[in-house]
Amino acid sequence: MTKQNKLDRKIKVAHIIARMITGGADENTLFTVQGLNKDRYEVDLIMGEEFDESIFDKVKNNNFDIIQIKGLKWKLNFLHDPIVLIKLIKLMRKNHYDIVHTHTTKAGILGRIAGRIAGVPVIVHGLHGSTFEAFDSWLLNWLLFLFERLTGRFTDAYISVSGVLSEKYVERRIGKKENYHTVYSGMQLETFYGVRGKINCRKKREEFGIGVGDFIIGNVARLETRKGHKFLIDAFKNVVEKQKNSHVKLLIIGEGNKRKILESYVKELNLENKVIFTGYREDVEELMAMMDIFVLTSLREGLPRVLVQAAAVGIPSVAFNVDGVPEIIEDNHNGFLVKAGDVKQLTERIIQYIDHKELLVLHGKNGRELIKGKWSIEDMVEKIDKIYQNLVREKLG
Repeated sequence: MTKQNKLDRKIKVAHIIARMITGGADENTLFTVQGLNKDRYEVDLIMGEEFDESIFDKVKNNNFDIIQIKGLKWKLNFLHDPIVLIKLIKLMRKNHYDIVHTHTTKAGILGRIAGRIAGVPVIVHGLHGSTFEAFDSWLLNWLLFLFERLTGRFTDAYISVSGVLSEKYVERRIGKKENYHTVYSGMQLETFYGVRGKINCRKKREEFGIGVGDFIIGNVARLETRKGHKFLIDAFKNVVEKQKNSHVKLLIIGEGNKRKILESYVKELNLENKVIFTGYREDVEELMAMMDIFVLTSLREGLPRVLVQAAAVGIPSVAFNVDGVPEIIEDNHNGFLVKAGDVKQLTERIIQYIDHKELLVLHGKNGRELIKGKWSIEDMVEKIDKIYQNLVREKLG
């Protein structure tokens, strides 16, 4: 078969991700897989056993094949991971993929190594967040760094959700600088724009026992360590103590393995009447419409989609200044940037909004203007398609 003939057919692409749940990397991957032109591409979504069926409701039609790999999980497992690697190699050799596009830490390493061994011509990795401190163990983080260096040698392209994230990897000499591409996440923002004018906020507040005059501090994130909820709760405790005459509530939306620990911590601080854990919700945009400000205390983020969603609703945000956050928040323009882990500064910025209501309106308006036209799914898929086409021409003729 000649190089020319290789292009006289659909390009076979495999997207690999460890789990498919409601999260930034997962939705980003799903929208890409669904959005790629099926007249040009034949796409498989290879994923692990952990998935939330409701996430597939976000796409209009499943015009791609789903392949589940038994044993492929988000967490490290030194017993099963080598077996998963062998399964991936066999699958890639069987299906003769032209492009392997991996996502997230473990799937990224296993998928790229498998692609290299199986002889896949084009290997792409999606950077959705920094992985340099993914584990509590320095030894595991060091090993992860070595594997990132190793796989960087044969990664043809990195597609990063933020420029800052790309710079971090380049600084650590992972892959080649010219192989990095910044493509902002595409997301469905239609339901967030104008939501405040579409719902009955008073009725929504009543659902959670929130008064009409209460100032609502909101957060949307999985309840896991890296999202830094403890910093948020500590800052909220300070706010309550300093604003004795203010009626403030903290609304935490999301589910995760740290929920019971966080609920116990709130009880320990005697804040259970002021902190509301909603669990997983389908009506996030409606809950955001109730909020006065949005606060994100993540310690690691690629490009936090929730900040874009908050801006679309018209809410100013206060967030830890990590990774891609400054690409969404301009300090004192549409929100405030706070040094990661600095509870004192976080407290001060929240109180600044409580004491200066005019800032809520100004920063909310600025946020909507700042994100306008930058985050469409169509734009994201078009840019990824161009990267694929350049790589195919380079590798296949």
